[in-house]
Amino acid sequence: MVIQQAPQLETERLVLKQFTLDDFSALKASWATPEMAKINGGENPTAEMVWTRLLRYIGHWQALGYGYWAVFEKATNLYVGSFGFQDAHRDITPALTCPEAGWTLIAEGRGKGYAAEALAAILQWADKTLASQVCCIIDEENQRSNYLAGRFGFQFQNYVHYRGRQVRLLIRPLPTS
Repeated sequence: MVIQQAPQLETERLVLKQFTLDDFSALKASWATPEMAKINGGENPTAEMVWTRLLRYIGHWQALGYGYWAVFEKATNLYVGSFGFQDAHRDITPALTCPEAGWTLIAEGRGKGYAAEALAAILQWADKTLASQVCCIIDEENQRSNYLAGRFGFQFQNYVHYRGRQVRLLIRPLPTS
């Protein structure tokens, strides 16, 4: 197996780089908010759960050649979120059959256009590297993420059942040349 790390991506205002163990505190703080608990099925993640998430973010790159990036403001080096792709083997019906895109921003990163900037960067990378469609699942109530997904070509397919809830499955076809 080839050990791979996330390539560093840069946008006008952001740096997207490999998660490291040093990012644990920032990731833990980002998941300790009511907004994040809501997208996590109402559950406040424990330190153990966040640690597992961090290891998953790092391990995806090594095992699958894709994963999540830690996103930082260029000007301040403030951690503002995580964006990327995963194969989480979710217990979901129907099953996901392509890499799943996901993103989170801390409150201080919202309203600045960072989500669009980071999503554009990872999708450009995916179009060149993964060469496949990607999907995402988003709760109906998460209007910001649903808008963002639509803006970047994700199309509603159907509702899927995950953790006892109905969520939206969206697929972004591979762009044609």
